[in-house]
Amino acid sequence: MSRMPEKTKNKVSGVMLYAKTPGITSFSSLWSIKHALKTEKVGHTGTLDSFAEGLLVVLSGNLTHLVPHITSFTKTYQAVVCFGKETDTLDPTGDVVKTGAAVSKEQIEVALKKFTGAVLQVPPVYSALHVDGKRASDLVRGGNEIHLESRQVFVYKNELLDFKEPSENDACSYALLEIVCSKGTYIRALARDIAYSLGTCAHLCALRRTKVGPFELKDAACFGELKEFSIENGIQNAFYFQKEKEKIHLPFEQKIKKSREDSAEKIQDIRNHFLLFSQKLASLCGFSCDILKPEFEKSYLNGRPLSQKMFDIAICGNVEDEIAVFYSSGAFAGIICKNKDAKLSYGFVVPPEKKEFKVFSWNEFCSLNFPVEWKSKGCALTIGSFEAIHAGHVALIKTAVSQKNFVSGIITFSSQIKNEGTGLIFTLEQRLEFFKDLGLDFAVVIDFTQDFSKIEGADFIETLISVCGMKFLVEGSDFKCGYKGLLNMEELEKISQKKNFELCRQDYVFFEDEKISSSRVKKEILAGNFICAQKMLLRPFALDVRGISFKEKSVGSENSIFEFHNEKNQVLPKNGIYKVTALDSDGNIFHTTLEIENENLRIALPTSGIAEKTAEIKFC
Repeated sequence: MSRMPEKTKNKVSGVMLYAKTPGITSFSSLWSIKHALKTEKVGHTGTLDSFAEGLLVVLSGNLTHLVPHITSFTKTYQAVVCFGKETDTLDPTGDVVKTGAAVSKEQIEVALKKFTGAVLQVPPVYSALHVDGKRASDLVRGGNEIHLESRQVFVYKNELLDFKEPSENDACSYALLEIVCSKGTYIRALARDIAYSLGTCAHLCALRRTKVGPFELKDAACFGELKEFSIENGIQNAFYFQKEKEKIHLPFEQKIKKSREDSAEKIQDIRNHFLLFSQKLASLCGFSCDILKPEFEKSYLNGRPLSQKMFDIAICGNVEDEIAVFYSSGAFAGIICKNKDAKLSYGFVVPPEKKEFKVFSWNEFCSLNFPVEWKSKGCALTIGSFEAIHAGHVALIKTAVSQKNFVSGIITFSSQIKNEGTGLIFTLEQRLEFFKDLGLDFAVVIDFTQDFSKIEGADFIETLISVCGMKFLVEGSDFKCGYKGLLNMEELEKISQKKNFELCRQDYVFFEDEKISSSRVKKEILAGNFICAQKMLLRPFALDVRGISFKEKSVGSENSIFEFHNEKNQVLPKNGIYKVTALDSDGNIFHTTLEIENENLRIALPTSGIAEKTAEIKFC
């Protein structure tokens, strides 16, 4: 019987490659990531000492369950070793406790061969290893003497990249090494032991982690903040830490303050490097991958016993394995385990994200409030005022929604860009409901201010790419945007090729051999031709009366007459009496009449309670 899976809450779940800078702890580095991703649950997969720099592989949300797996990866380091001085910490943050002779390049090259392969090493006493439940470094700083047992590690590569002879001003020699090693290898201890084998002593001036398993430092966020890694810069690094010892371990409050002072550029850089856990990434991490069949999702989420029929790929063989499972949508579903008898059990389960339509203002959108996991997946967009949401608009939206590999969204405006003085066809509230019903994931609503109108079209498109990771854009042939509408489809095609997103040109939609447009729909409504308007809108034209006050004017035997005003500035047909359907907030429907006299409207309804609950009035 498979055990009941551990279910985890939906969080910002993904992988982040982050370039840690010297002078800050690995833990403190996480604050920048938490701040940028707007999440609390993150964990790194291998500590770097305060003086060290380089690659941190950070997992967030549900993926923190994978920390032990990533921690076991082979790691690659570059180290600047000072031969002739040893500090108590074996790094530049400590006090010099021993001196010795410098060594030659030839001596180092011979010694490195002895420290390649299986190596026994005693970890530094200043380390994160736990002794009796406490960190070894904390015990030593507290005046306690501790003894750590030697343990075997494996050094796959130990190569000398550069060497610096002693000088008149510095009796030490320096080596730049590149080391590829197993989990648990201490480069500080390796440098110490190499020096001891040569009859001298050493410590690290600088250390950089360049690779963790398949992940490389050059692909990490904030990589540009690191200096060139060289012997000279390593010596400067050591000099800095000797002078600034007391500032290395910042108080906790200062670490938080430091992270909150991150620049907008740094925050954006971190968000740009966020990776969703895809099948490609799972394979890169050494997992086998499989797809959960849709008909078995409920059984999987309820912890029912696992069987091979639940998955697309036959899970067989007598080798123990951890399998990354994905939903048919491509989203990560969790880890299952296979034993030697090919029996399956749950590792952990990630529930599918609940589809929730989200609305952003332009300021919210540009202020990094857009979900980073959506940006990582990429977005399919359409842009426009969408005042009518007619058949042509619906075609654009459906094309965006059909891009199943992306998150679908719409960029629209809170009101008419050009006020023709005839009113709105649909209110913003109605339009947002239509967007949601059509299957869009989000809408960005822009107030078309004077400042916004001055934004160049190319800059506007660049913002969409930068903030939400736009990968697909669908528009009609007459599309224009930006300052004075200067960016047309021809210019947009050039940008799409340069910025590597797909641009889809949607065909016009016709009704009675004439192109459907918002102005044409409005013309039919003004004339009272509601059947024609409905055929172009694909829904009845309706007045949005939510929140509008009704005043009882007269009482009849069956209905009372209630008067209200066109407070939401919707387009109205010519004066007259029209058959309408009133819908209240409880879903009740009332077939009645509506009298229009300029901006004064009167409707017949049974009671004042029903009038107050009326949400929409649809024209028949």
